[in-house]
Amino acid sequence: MEDYVLPESLILDVLSRLPVKTIVRCKCVCKKWRDLVSDTYFVDLHLSRSRPCLMFHQYKNPHPILVFVEVEHEVDYDRLTLGHVKSLDLGLIAFRSLNQIFEVGSINGLICLRHEGYAIYIFNPVVVEEYMILPELTFLDFFSRVSYGFGVSMGGEYKVIRIIGRRIPEEQFMASVEIEVYTLGTDQWRSLGPTPYHIDYRGLLVSGVFVNSHVYWFDYIQIYDFDLDTETFELIPPPAGLGDNHEAKQMLGVLKGSLSLFSGSSLGFNVWVMKESSWHKAIAIRETIDPIFRSQGWKPLCLIDGLNGTSILILCVKEDRENVVGYCLNTNKILDLNIPGNYWMVISTYRPSFIKTPKLWIRES
Repeated sequence: MEDYVLPESLILDVLSRLPVKTIVRCKCVCKKWRDLVSDTYFVDLHLSRSRPCLMFHQYKNPHPILVFVEVEHEVDYDRLTLGHVKSLDLGLIAFRSLNQIFEVGSINGLICLRHEGYAIYIFNPVVVEEYMILPELTFLDFFSRVSYGFGVSMGGEYKVIRIIGRRIPEEQFMASVEIEVYTLGTDQWRSLGPTPYHIDYRGLLVSGVFVNSHVYWFDYIQIYDFDLDTETFELIPPPAGLGDNHEAKQMLGVLKGSLSLFSGSSLGFNVWVMKESSWHKAIAIRETIDPIFRSQGWKPLCLIDGLNGTSILILCVKEDRENVVGYCLNTNKILDLNIPGNYWMVISTYRPSFIKTPKLWIRES
């Protein structure tokens, strides 16, 4: 009886549908499987099917831990089952300052982090032995603000955007705002000069949101759009009526591949989605809002696509203790995540991949 050998195309198809943690184990089965997983075709195929993940910090002595959990399935829309992918000790990849690590963003499996000394680190946590450190920013005074964005242009160039603003004491708007761009592989920051708009300093307190070769910032008044291909800065008006509720908690995010804006208060929730350069209200919840949102003891953290076509808000709530939970915006139900947290916790979305850092960028740990 002849030995039956599975076609290579079938092996690749099956492997690409597995969770990342399982694929990493499969690489250890034999040299052939290791080579298959490293092949460019498999890397692209897996990325197209990669499941959404959540990425968050756990601060433990002696180093902070970056944790990745994968959305596995939704059980009766009452619980979001998360599978642990990886816990990464940031002290193992040569971070020089470990007390304050901030997430800038992620794209195609590459993660961009910065620390309080303004150094920028880029790496793939699945292939953590390769990472890049960008040139640091010189010291800024107390009234300066810096915000970053990370994304990839339509031409395939990965770029980090840095917005540097100097705030006028006791004023909301910046006296001057400069834009700098770092294209990975060039080893230098390029100055694009001042922005054409005044920016509220609150818009520089969080990192930009990447969507389809654009990075967006929101200062609760206007939305600022940076085009990674043309390297131009434009102003986008927010949805009509957004500012009517001054108690609303607002946040930019990405749902189903489109720029989205969440606004919520004790009066209800709204989610707008950008389609063909126009805002469309996708979700509106009023009388049926969960009682947990009647108080001010909650904070939106990020938006993520569910596995059943749902849209999920990840948030921190204050009850007897602080917890991170999910809220299905389609069914109006709280989803148990079993993630301990605190009100200052930052959670972002991440799509794991096996993309390797191009040789031009590599600094080995």
